[in-house]
Amino acid sequence: MTSITLHHINAPRKAGSVTTALRELAMASHHLTLALLASLTQRRVPTQLTVREEADNLRAMADGLALKDTRFAQDLYAAADRHERGASAD
Repeated sequence: MTSITLHHINAPRKAGSVTTALRELAMASHHLTLALLASLTQRRVPTQLTVREEADNLRAMADGLALKDTRFAQDLYAAADRHERGASAD
């Protein structure tokens, strides 16, 4: 009597426990959450704008509003001019 034995080359490996997998998933989720929170709450040092830059920003805002509300845009242009002149008088 003869017998034939087959050896599986691609035999399935021993599966890890579900508890271990869940623990690893929880740790990975925790690390991801911490990384996301850190990236969202990074504090940027505000840069101090010069008087000219502030006035130019106000003029750019007025440019965007000029077609919709001409009078308000004119007021913003005037405010930018006053801001520059007021700073140069100090």
